Formats: sequence, C-alpha cells, structure tokens
Amino acid sequence: MARIRKSELAFDAITLEGSLISSAKLAEVAERKADEQSDADYHIPKGLTLRDETARYFRIGQALFRELFAGNHPSQQATTRFTQELLRDVFGFTDIAPVTRPKLHVDRTYVVSLEALSGRVPVVVVPPSDDLDHASVHLSQDRRRSAATSLQDWLNVEDNALWGLCCNGEHLRLLRDNESLTRPAYIEANLRQIFESEDFAGFAVFWLIIHASRFGRTGGPATDCALERWREAGSKEGLAARDRLSIGVKKSLLALGNGFVSHPANSDLRDRLTSGQLPLPDFFNELLRLVYRLIFLLAAEDRGLLNAPDAPDSARKLYAEGYSLGTLRDRAIRRSGWDQFHDRWQGLLIVFRALANGEPRLGLPALGGLFEPHATPTFDQAHLSNRALMEAIFRLAWLREDSSIVPVNWRDMETEELGSVYEGLLELTPRLTQDGRGFAFAEGLETKGNERKKTGSYYTPDSLVQALLDSALDPVRSSSMVNAWG
Repeated sequence: MARIRKSELAFDAITLEGSLISSAKLAEVAERKADEQSDADYHIPKGLTLRDETARYFRIGQALFRELFAGNHPSQQATTRFTQELLRDVFGFTDIAPVTRPKLHVDRTYVVSLEALSGRVPVVVVPPSDDLDHASVHLSQDRRRSAATSLQDWLNVEDNALWGLCCNGEHLRLLRDNESLTRPAYIEANLRQIFESEDFAGFAVFWLIIHASRFGRTGGPATDCALERWREAGSKEGLAARDRLSIGVKKSLLALGNGFVSHPANSDLRDRLTSGQLPLPDFFNELLRLVYRLIFLLAAEDRGLLNAPDAPDSARKLYAEGYSLGTLRDRAIRRSGWDQFHDRWQGLLIVFRALANGEPRLGLPALGGLFEPHATPTFDQAHLSNRALMEAIFRLAWLREDSSIVPVNWRDMETEELGSVYEGLLELTPRLTQDGRGFAFAEGLETKGNERKKTGSYYTPDSLVQALLDSALDPVRSSSMVNAWG
C-alpha cells in the first residue's frame, strides 16, 4: 500500500483561516522542506543552529510576554512596546519603529502602530482587552475599525506593503493584501498558549513563517519575498490537487451509483430505473445530495463543529468511535474493509436521520435542510455494500501524490475550490449500462446535446448549490446553516 503522508499544519496554537498559504505548503515549511529555508536564509550566524537559536528566541519571547501580563489590564502603550520588542528581539525585525501619525492615502487616513523594513511590514496593535476582529476605540479615526480591518485596509492601498501583522499581546496574526476577500484569510499564533504551555513546537513553526527574512529585502519589489513565493507555489499545487479532487468526486459518484444499481437486493430500484418510473435525472440528483452530505460531514468533523455545543463527552465519544465519517475515512484506506456486507451504510443512515431530527445519544443537533427526512427516498430503503461505500469515501477523502496517499483538506476548502468541483459535475451526463445493472457517465459524442448545459436546467437545484458553496465550510452554529440545502 502507498505510504500515507499528512499534509496539514496541525499545531493547536496556530490557526489557519482561509487560504493565505495552502496548508500543504505550510506543512512543508514546518518541516523545513520548502524553498529558502537554510540556516543562512534565516540569517543564523555560522557556528549556530536554527533549532538552538529558536530555543533562545522562545525564552526571550516568553520573558517579554510574562512582563506584559505581570500586572492587570496591559495598556495600549505597553502592548505596543511589547509587540515592538517581540518582533525586534525574537523575529528579527531590527529596524521596527513606532509610526507617530496616521497614514494618508487619497484623503483617507489609516492607523498603523509600527512598521519595519522601511514600511514594507506594517503592524497594527491594540491592547489585550480588544479582540483583533472587533472595533477598537484605540484605533478610531474617521470611523472605528478592528485591528485586522485597519491592517487589511492599509495593505490593500499601499503598494509597498504586501504582508503585515496585527497583535493584541495574546494573538499575533499575519495578513496579506487582498481586496477581493470574501472571507477572512490569515495565519495566527496564540501567544498565551505558546508561552504559558511551553509550546515550543508551535512557536518554532510560527517563527519559520513570519521571521523578518520571509518578507524580502528593503527597497525591492513587495512581491520579491519568500512568503509570496510560498503562496504562489502552494496555489499552483492547489490547482493540480483541485483537478485530482474533481476526478475523485466523479469516481465517488460512480462508486455509489454502481453500488446501488448492482446490489442484488435492489431489484425494485433497477426495475423503476429501467422502466422510467424513476427518472435517471432524479436518481442522479439523489446521488449528488448524498455526496454533498459526505462532504459536509468531512468538513464539519474536521473543524470539530458537528456535535451540539452542549453534547456530553460520552455522546461525542460514541459518535467519534462508532459513527463518524472520520472513522470510515481512516478505514477506507484499508482494502480489507471493502467487503460485501452493508453494515456501514446502515450506520451512515443512522447519522443522516440523527442530523435530520437530532440525536442526543450521539451529541448530534437537528440540522434538517440537507439532511431533511425523505430527501433521498431512493436510497433510504436501498442496500449498499461496504465495498461501494468505502470506495466512494476513499475517492472523496484521499488523494494520491507520487507514492503517497494524502488526506483531502476539506477543513480549509475555499468556496472557489468547491465551485470548480461543482462546475465539473455539471458536465456529467449519467446513463445506465448492463441492462440497468451498471452506472456510468456519457463520454465523447454521447455528451452532445446535453440539455442541462444548453438550458441551464441542472439536476441539482441552484439553492442547494449556493448553500454548498456559501455554507459548507462555515462553523455549524445552528440548524440555519443547512436549512437552504433542500
């Protein structure tokens, strides 16, 4: 079997939001396997090692953090001083200095607290009492802004500043110029967790990401920096992975379609399809809904957001160990689980019903919408072998890279990536083969005259598609999240 390689950054104190730099690329950075990561690239003096130096910097940062919080309620001034010293003495921004007056651009003012590399790296600071995403009185000019918004606004208008940082003493966040942001995109370190829990590993990873050497040289183009090259490389790798993912989703549909129509116990289903009593477009629509359910579960579980907030640990454990899609995903890489029994499909149906109506014993809330009762009537009473189900999950959850198998990062999937996958599904024209015992997609000349493409009459309701693109990866805060998935 191919070797399994984890491709996501997994440190409790580091938060990745959006696709600032792909998680796969950041995993390479964490392992020092990306470009421009030699000791010399990080300006480590000869005779010293990067690990020894980061260990020393960790203790310096820890001492600065403890000093900031030695008293109660650190002030704006104290937090700004802490941030300046942290970035100067720990992360290598030797020229960082306070900005004494607001920045001006086309008659509009922008608040920047500190700047380094001759303005190449702006920094916005608020005290710990202010959340980075909430409006702060310490930054008020013509209108109140949050630290993150203030920094993003300046990055979007200042050509010389492409990447920047904001800090409130407890969190340090990296952002990039992006005027077309549809959702937040950043990399953030929880400084309190790092320094109070002795999380050297988390600190070392963040140090590798935001060290001053990553932002390029003063006087050069803003795009000439390691961060930008990592971002571009990750984006190119992501395009290739997206193509493979689209193929995986198609193969998942094929595995499910063939699994249902070929199962010996589903003779009634075959009769209804071949007679036209069950139109093939309706059958395919249910297949799509089933795949969307699987994608939803993969994303929500990976974010730790599927269980109800008040679910007891016993219910969470029962779901995780006995019913979760994550468990099926891990078992799907072992072909021994691809058998002809159908117990795993029955277990998945229990999960679908639980999410339709709520199930306290599994800690699952009532979501309805995508999981509403009777939304997949053809499959609710049908049989599906473990072999077909596990192949479908494998195609959705894993990608092959050379001799490795890597997990699909549904957790951080962007709406644009989901949209690209969905567009590929619109090109598919399902057909029956083997006298109704096989399921396939039309190819070549068979695809001509595809009425869905010519008329816009697609199998999947547009409201379902929009809900998939807009909501699938948002936190499961309430049942309203999936109400539009019907």
